[in-house]
Amino acid sequence: MSDRDWKSSYDSEDGDRLAKPKAILARIFGDGENPLAWGFTIFTIKGIRVRIHLLFIVYLLSELIFTLPGNQEGFVFVWPRLLAMIILVLAHEFGHCIACRRIGGQANEIMLWPLGGLAMCTVPEDWKSELKVAFAGPMMNLLLIPFFAVPLYLLTGTASSLAFNPMTLGASASELVLTSGQATWWLEVIRAFYSINMVLIVFNLCVPMYPMDSARILQAVLWRKRSQSKSMFLTVNIGIGVATVLGLLGMFVFDDGKFLLAIAIFGGIVCSIEKRRLEFLQYGQMIPGLSSEGEAWKTGSTENNATLVDEDDEEIVPQGELDRILSKISDTGIESLSRKDRRTLKRATESSRKSE
Repeated sequence: MSDRDWKSSYDSEDGDRLAKPKAILARIFGDGENPLAWGFTIFTIKGIRVRIHLLFIVYLLSELIFTLPGNQEGFVFVWPRLLAMIILVLAHEFGHCIACRRIGGQANEIMLWPLGGLAMCTVPEDWKSELKVAFAGPMMNLLLIPFFAVPLYLLTGTASSLAFNPMTLGASASELVLTSGQATWWLEVIRAFYSINMVLIVFNLCVPMYPMDSARILQAVLWRKRSQSKSMFLTVNIGIGVATVLGLLGMFVFDDGKFLLAIAIFGGIVCSIEKRRLEFLQYGQMIPGLSSEGEAWKTGSTENNATLVDEDDEEIVPQGELDRILSKISDTGIESLSRKDRRTLKRATESSRKSE
């Protein structure tokens, strides 16, 4: 996607003593209307901005705080998993970004979430490109398996060290020890990287639900035989069904189903947002600028300086402004629109209805 404009209505004019705090809040929350974008930039590499969501920060702090009670997992078991999650999710998302750029697309942002990451990629519009970029993330994790599984097996001398509970990300019931019988903290670090890496592979390749990569892979495969719009609608509906099933399993089947339930809720929300975006774009064919069939509309000039006018030659919305809003919806969803964008779009839609 293109770089977001983080300035908002909260930015102040010269002389405002709250200018700096407001600017900081604007960089974190934008216009405040898109919760998916609330976060901090932690670093930028090769033009890719890496951000961490506010919920992820809360999650990390809560996980560390829960290590304090005596009846919970200790710090030595928890911090390796948190570290592994951050590093492996970054590797996964950079896989998407690298693949996207190699085939001529754009990738300039990664957002770290409590349940994974999101790479903001603009992929060339064909099913092969979509499939390559979608599979690149899991492929990165697949390539990392030997680096964790082989040392873990050789150091412990038992295949049971490779077993773990994906619901809690815990390992086998017995404590890991070296072949000499000695327990060591760095063995837990290796196991944490191994288990987190395997969970990322399983969920991204076996759960066809957005934002998992398997949903994007499924959509690309369906796109080969259907139109892009139909393949996306079908994938979203499948994802909502999968989220429902996972939620029921997490609540009623598995005793340690909290993680599965969290995945289901998050996936269900993302699929619902994506479905609303698709429905909006489908409905938006009646909006001038998205379709060339509106006979009641005409332009006063050409290209980005064009202005939409109604049948009474009354200026309504600049064509360039409407194109920008529609492009923003396509890239980041309708939830990313500012109040001003929403007002502009509403005015264009109402005018279009009157012209029919």
